[in-house]
Amino acid sequence: MGRSPSIGPGSPRWSPRLEEASPSKHQGIFDALVADIASGRLRPGDRLPPQRAVAAALGVDLTTVTKAYSRAREEGIIDATTGRGSFVAGEPRPASTLAGVAAGAIDLSKNSPPKPQDFQRVLARDIGQALSGSDESLLDYQETGGSWTNRSAGATWLSQRVDGCAPDRVILASGAQSALFAICHLLCRASRHVAVGEFCYPGIHTVAVQQDLVLVPLAMDGEGILPAAFEDACRLQSLDALYITPTADNPTTASLSELRRQEIVRIARKHAVSIIEDDPYGALLDTPPTAIASLGPDITWHIATLSKCLTPALRFGYVAAPSPKRAQELAATLQAMTMMASPLLAGIATRWIRSGFLREMSAAIGAENVGRQELAASILSGMRLAANPSAPHLWTSLPKPWRAVDFVRQLEHRGVLIVAGSSFSVTSPSSEAVRISLGAAPDREVLETALQSIRSVLSQPPPDTRRAIV
Repeated sequence: MGRSPSIGPGSPRWSPRLEEASPSKHQGIFDALVADIASGRLRPGDRLPPQRAVAAALGVDLTTVTKAYSRAREEGIIDATTGRGSFVAGEPRPASTLAGVAAGAIDLSKNSPPKPQDFQRVLARDIGQALSGSDESLLDYQETGGSWTNRSAGATWLSQRVDGCAPDRVILASGAQSALFAICHLLCRASRHVAVGEFCYPGIHTVAVQQDLVLVPLAMDGEGILPAAFEDACRLQSLDALYITPTADNPTTASLSELRRQEIVRIARKHAVSIIEDDPYGALLDTPPTAIASLGPDITWHIATLSKCLTPALRFGYVAAPSPKRAQELAATLQAMTMMASPLLAGIATRWIRSGFLREMSAAIGAENVGRQELAASILSGMRLAANPSAPHLWTSLPKPWRAVDFVRQLEHRGVLIVAGSSFSVTSPSSEAVRISLGAAPDREVLETALQSIRSVLSQPPPDTRRAIV
């Protein structure tokens, strides 16, 4: 059973609570809201308590409640209007679809890479060969942070983008998310403030909620975060770190110029701020830009996952730490979290780096992304698209009077799933934009069907506009 404190007399009829089985507090608020609508405790039109009242009643941070309410708006569960408050939607989605995906939907919400041809056969073959070999360490505990052999392979892989990346600075992690969590745990103990782009990867939102960090949004343009905004943030408050995806940013697709990267390193050094450089897409580019870790190796933590340049099934990645000492500190933190990255997967990744297979597959995925981006640009011509040709996603600002939440909902009715910009926004309200992930579609034919649906919905007036016309 969930906890259900009272928020006082005269309040809206819903008493906020947390579903205790939920994995996080914001998820617990969302799950409780969904359950109470499904059970009939809440009915269409019922007013919800203000977010600050919910935060006070549950003893949680306001940003936690904001995330829960924002997701409920995106899902079409509640309606919110500035000055009026939040209400249960007049036509809420059926309870059976609140927690799942409609059968047969084309899911362009997951930022997965296209599946390489024949990859499953190669993976099965190489796992079989690894298990039939003489290296029994693949089935046993290994040193936290990875064996020297696997760290050396990781250094080889990272050195394609990061200058001077020695094995003693490299740590193996069970994916970029666990690496990000561990790095934030190491770095963010003083001010607990982390600077991020005003739109940023949802994973850093999750880390911030779990570690009670404050995300400080920085203004962005078509190239990424503005150095002046970063400098202003450093002057206004103490920052522990800057989190940034400088190449093919998720979700905006922006890539920082080398000049702007140099300026960001200069500012970070001046104000003693560590940089967390998330680089999931650099390996997909024929000529990747200079990594921030090459410009500021002594202050930068560089994260490179295999999830975007090969497959998310591996849940495996590498971190280049600022120094060998800091690498061992990260290894100790990861030991407390996950003990170690999978020795079997690490061995497979090492095999693929040495044989050139990983580079070959990354190039093939990058080329397929280029083809899908060209298809999207053709079908969605006239839309305000931002894209990196080799990346698996694009970002588009919607024309007025479309709202992102309405656009997402209309597409869902047609069996196409995308993500509203509010899922990435640190500030509220966010601009009316959406992210469309092109890689998750099984092939270009299916992707074309989904893109034609997006074009069709955009060619019509939004739902409220149609009602006004009638």
